[in-house]
Amino acid sequence: MIKYLYSLLTQIHPKPVIEMSTLTYDEAKTWIDTLKKQIKQRNQKMIGSSEQFLEKAIRSISTTDNKELYQIGNELSLHYFNRPCKIPIEWDKSLKNAAGCFQFDKRNHKPIRIVQSLWQYNQFGAQHVIGTLKHELAHYHLFIQEKPFHDADMEFKQTCRKIGAPLFALAMQEGYETSCSVCGESTGLEKKEKKKLASRCCKQPLDFGEYVLILPDGSRIEVIK
Repeated sequence: MIKYLYSLLTQIHPKPVIEMSTLTYDEAKTWIDTLKKQIKQRNQKMIGSSEQFLEKAIRSISTTDNKELYQIGNELSLHYFNRPCKIPIEWDKSLKNAAGCFQFDKRNHKPIRIVQSLWQYNQFGAQHVIGTLKHELAHYHLFIQEKPFHDADMEFKQTCRKIGAPLFALAMQEGYETSCSVCGESTGLEKKEKKKLASRCCKQPLDFGEYVLILPDGSRIEVIK
């Protein structure tokens, strides 16, 4: 929950406006519900025609159904490819090892749908979803034009760069900040405190510091475990 709240806050405010590490479960849930309502109202004003569509301003996307997700995806399709998206765009609750996926029928060479990981949306927020949708729409539009559309194809890579879509999924790091107990050199993050771990530099036990989340944009937040 704290990750989702943080993703909303950092997209709305340059700096977090609340101390999240001291929030109770109920307080965090109240903040999330309030922010989602405010952002949804603003999104509805922005999603109209492709000329008015401002993707950078979208901070939250409704997950109660697929309507708003498709609406945003179709606006991206119109804006970057001058064509509507004629296949469903849907949330996938079980997809965790990928940000999204363009599905197609190999035998009949027909596009089927685009799916977006709900889990990754809860981790990284709306702008991550928009980047993923642009990536999957590049697959879709190249596919229907019978052009090279796979991740490794140069034409696909060029299309992604042209529209500002990520070539790879984003990742989040989390764990205890560790350092060498002798020289103090940083030794990265560890998910669990393990007494047997030793530093490479001095071959000595590690000191375990704060538990942190490091988002794809480099933002860092301390979390009380």
